[in-house]
Amino acid sequence: MCDIEATLSDIEIKILEVLGALHISQSKNVNEKTVRKKLPQKYQSDFNDGIKGLHSKGLLRYYRNDNYALNAEGVKIAHKLATNKRNQTYGSLRILFLLT
Repeated sequence: MCDIEATLSDIEIKILEVLGALHISQSKNVNEKTVRKKLPQKYQSDFNDGIKGLHSKGLLRYYRNDNYALNAEGVKIAHKLATNKRNQTYGSLRILFLLT
């Protein structure tokens, strides 16, 4: 785990998980409404603070008005978090498929 990953708050982790699941890269941007729609309801109120935190840590960059893109390190962390979440959620499902 790198230093930046250790300093991420819960909302920042959730935003990066969503961006990783959407396969956002350095050259692909995403609208704020899309991220808000995919984010769980309990994190909606802290969304702006999470975006500002990711921007100040250098993981997220503003593309245009209400559009965001990830930097190189942000892409790596986002995809790693999304993969971990997917494996945690569906890890036992693979075992069920192997048993049938």
